[in-house]
Amino acid sequence: MASPLGQPPAPEKLEREPEDIFEILEKDETGKHEVQVEKVREALEQHGSRFEQHPEVPTQAKELPSTAPLPSAPVPAPVTPAVAQLQQIEQVLADGLQDLYASLPPAEQQKFKVTGEQAAQQVQGLLSQVKVKVQQVIDVIRQWLGTLPGVNKFFVEQEAKIKAEKLVRLAGKD
Repeated sequence: MASPLGQPPAPEKLEREPEDIFEILEKDETGKHEVQVEKVREALEQHGSRFEQHPEVPTQAKELPSTAPLPSAPVPAPVTPAVAQLQQIEQVLADGLQDLYASLPPAEQQKFKVTGEQAAQQVQGLLSQVKVKVQQVIDVIRQWLGTLPGVNKFFVEQEAKIKAEKLVRLAGKD
C-alpha cells in the first residue's frame, strides 16, 4: 500500500502512517481542538523522513514604488470647453460681489452660491442658443441677485444688465 505522498511505506513502521499525525488533535472540554505538541514532535521524529519536504522558495525582495513625493494637491481633470465656459460665466457673475458675499452668514452664503451655480448653468444654456435673447439672460441674473438680502432693486437691475452685456460679449454673440 502506497502512502498519500506517493512513496511506499517503510517496512519497519507499517503500524503508523504519516496520516496518523492528524489524530493528534484532541477535543478539550469546551469542544475546541487542541494540538498536543509532544505528540506532534514524536510523530515527526518517527515519520519525519517520509513527510514531503517542500523546498523553501526564496522570497524575492518586493520592490516598493518609487519614493518620489506624492503631489500635494489632486491632479485636476482635463478642462473641456463647456466646463471652461461655465467657469468664465461664474467668474463674470461673481465679479464685484465679493464684499456682499463675505458679509452674508454662512448658511446664506451656501444658498447664494448654489443658486449662483444654477444661474450660471441657465445662462450657459441661453448663450449656447443660435439667437441669444439678452432679456432672458438679464432675467436669470436679476432673479439670482434678488436672493441677496437687503440689496437695492436698482443695484440689482444695473448689475444684471452689466453682467448680461459682459456675458454676451464673452460668448461672441454681439
